[in-house]
Amino acid sequence: MKASEAPTIQSPTWNRYRDQVIAAIADVEILMQQLDKGINSEVLAEEVAERLGIEIDTPAAYEALLKLVRVTRPIAREGLRRTSEEQGGQFLLSL
Repeated sequence: MKASEAPTIQSPTWNRYRDQVIAAIADVEILMQQLDKGINSEVLAEEVAERLGIEIDTPAAYEALLKLVRVTRPIAREGLRRTSEEQGGQFLLSL
């Protein structure tokens, strides 16, 4: 899918798309934790695009994805924190 064709908030598939972005962010965050490295939002957006098979085809589409990553990153991190607490610090990775 091209980034310019990604669902928007008005789309009926928006929630599914947003959830996929959150899951991809969580996967990358876990990997970075394991490698004891950090990642900025720009690189994270590129990683999310790669994991979801999104072709970043326009600057506006990149900016939209970057904004979505910035907004949903705290949601992904909170999910990881809760999972870690529930599982005593252990994660099941889906790499």
